[in-house]
Amino acid sequence: MNKKTIGTLAALSMTVAVPTFAMASDDVITIGALYPTSGPCQLIGENALLGTHILVDEINAAGGLNGKQVEVVHRDSKCDPAEATAMARELVTRENADFLVGGVSSSVGQAISEVARQQETIYVAAIPKSTQMTSAENFHKYVFRAAANTNTEGKSGAVIAERLGAEKICTILMDYSYGHSLNEAFSAHIAKIAPDAEIVAQEWPKNGTTDYTAHITNVMASGCDTVFSGVWAGLFPAFAKQAAPFGFFNQVNYITAGEVGSPETAEQMGEDMPEGIWANSYELFYFPDTPAHNDFVKIVQDKAQGDNTPSWPVVGYVAAQWVTSAIAKAGSADTDAVIASLEGLSIDTPIGEQSMRASDHQANRGQFWGQMKQSEDASYPYRMMKPVEYIPADDLMD
Repeated sequence: MNKKTIGTLAALSMTVAVPTFAMASDDVITIGALYPTSGPCQLIGENALLGTHILVDEINAAGGLNGKQVEVVHRDSKCDPAEATAMARELVTRENADFLVGGVSSSVGQAISEVARQQETIYVAAIPKSTQMTSAENFHKYVFRAAANTNTEGKSGAVIAERLGAEKICTILMDYSYGHSLNEAFSAHIAKIAPDAEIVAQEWPKNGTTDYTAHITNVMASGCDTVFSGVWAGLFPAFAKQAAPFGFFNQVNYITAGEVGSPETAEQMGEDMPEGIWANSYELFYFPDTPAHNDFVKIVQDKAQGDNTPSWPVVGYVAAQWVTSAIAKAGSADTDAVIASLEGLSIDTPIGEQSMRASDHQANRGQFWGQMKQSEDASYPYRMMKPVEYIPADDLMD
């Protein structure tokens, strides 16, 4: 267990509710948090949960919410849809959770959303992106999304590709809902903004793939100058180690979704993070340089107790912020009142103002994008985005 993990768990241990089955209390507002704290998404889940606790601790220290204390009850979703379904149902029916937040993968987000629909409980998706979750056939009034959706992410990738002058493009996208939704958005937008560009090959690694060799060699044989990828942060280290010996990253412009540019991934990979690839992240401790963001980074740094500041707390913080801000606006934790309050709500997050669209309950959450280059800061000897830009969602999320 590394120093950062120890610090994170120590911070959480002060505030995580004991997983016994509680009686409902009129004096407490209970947020059920579904983040993976074991398994392949553990790093993301632990830090997102930390962000939720940071917000709730702030609210309770200031006297609570509408005169009530706020409680976080956590369950480990293990990044598994079946486990997430069982835990979401348990939070609502046995822990009397008033609201649900969390989720990492799109499949888990859809699973929690279905429980929310059945239990008539508001769910704010912190990280899941697939547009399928809020498509016409799956949308219901209890589901909201704080995360960027795959339209925003895929189209942002197309914006980068167009700027780089891509002419022949390959895609490597995971063969499940996240990858297919990314493909739809990227393909449609690149055709719109760079009509002369051509997608010449598409590779679809299966979920659970550990050997990417065939996909790598197929792309290299396709003659493309640019690759758009959805091999996300948890999978990318293995992919990069297999691709680098082929000279893969020297042959193409590599543009990747899935938060490969997050500081945690850069730190984890060290020298294995390819120089010069284009990547994204929800949060960067080094950008933007604003008072609100700098204050948030300082709090996270203190709570995480690690050598560097993780990026994922912001998603847990903002997801819970939507819930608590809506309760405050409604003056009530009544479900229908909070739904009405959420629709069209704007909040000030650590990275700026965001709004929740009433029509499909999608926040206008963009992401930070940039080219990964070796840091010149001796205290942070990893790849950083340079330059960095925030690509807003407003014109891309449909």
